[in-house]
Amino acid sequence: MTLFAPVRDWYVALTRREQVLVGTAAAIAGVLLLVYGLILPLGAAHDAAHVRHRDAVMAAGRVMAGLQQLENAPPARGGGPVSQAVAQLAASEGLVLQSNEARGNGSAVVIVPTAAPGSALAFLDMLQRQGIVAQQVTITPAADGSVSLNATLSRAAQ
Repeated sequence: MTLFAPVRDWYVALTRREQVLVGTAAAIAGVLLLVYGLILPLGAAHDAAHVRHRDAVMAAGRVMAGLQQLENAPPARGGGPVSQAVAQLAASEGLVLQSNEARGNGSAVVIVPTAAPGSALAFLDMLQRQGIVAQQVTITPAADGSVSLNATLSRAAQ
């Protein structure tokens, strides 16, 4: 005896008119369950995904426009000593300078004993945006994944 045998026996015992009514009610219930239980929730989820995608595309566009403005901005030219500008940028990046030896007003030799590789390269890139270029750079990896940075820096020719 199967699970649906009592239901089948009950249905067969109904009159033809009752079978049509029960069948119609079951069809209506099935359609309502399909529409409200599956189609509408999936449609709402699809619409929400489109909204989130549009917002993400707009945010990415704003980020790309900001990056383009940063790339096209002329580098800031400072008039002070290179060693002072390097010290300020290193402090803003959270890097500790072991040595920052000025070589006149236009150049300096710096040593960063330990830094994350990305942070060290970002520091050099930030210096370049400020008009300070690296004449000589030595990046030495350490066993713990950090790097040490030795660089001779000077102000770019204007």
